[in-house]
Amino acid sequence: MRTKTKDTPVIAPVKKAVKTSVSTFGGLNIYFDDEPVSIAWESQKARLLFCCLLVTCDQWVHRQKIIEAVWPGCTYASGEKNFKTTLSRLRKSFSTAHGITPVLAQGEAIRLNHLDVSADASDFKSKATQGIKLLVRGEIKAARNYLEAAQDLYLGDFLPEEPHNNFISSARMEYADTYNSVIKSLEKSYLLEGNTDALEVFSLLKNVPSVNLPNE
Repeated sequence: MRTKTKDTPVIAPVKKAVKTSVSTFGGLNIYFDDEPVSIAWESQKARLLFCCLLVTCDQWVHRQKIIEAVWPGCTYASGEKNFKTTLSRLRKSFSTAHGITPVLAQGEAIRLNHLDVSADASDFKSKATQGIKLLVRGEIKAARNYLEAAQDLYLGDFLPEEPHNNFISSARMEYADTYNSVIKSLEKSYLLEGNTDALEVFSLLKNVPSVNLPNE
């Protein structure tokens, strides 16, 4: 008597989602699955629009705010037209080669697509804020871990390739101020822990011009 064999179900391979990460400190760099890639920008304005969205990477903003940042002083009608054209070019810059949607839009609101794109600026802000809060509460070890992580992320000025855009320049100054607060808080945590070796390293690094530490 023949026994009926069960068919082995064929399991389709799970397609790995490509994760896009963006580093902004020390220069704009984009990675797909941790591999650096070069974006063929459809226009310089498309690149600038992306950079302005990196400033507000962790929140929804009214698109008029972004229009004013990219095309300061333009009329409402001109700004709307320029925005629609440039947004299309920005999306095409990513989708042509990598099929990534870099931007989310909902009515008049717009933001970086946080579902597919991560930005070091957002991680830096989060870790810095958490570390400083924990230090104030007296949770020194936990604070130090967050502060050291924030310090590691800050590799230089925020988007230095865009020195003349006021929107980006303001964010650059804010991140620099936050970094200085991180360093001072980190130094305080080492002092409270009695970590003299770390304090000596900090003292030496402050005398090296190329190192991004705040001047006293």
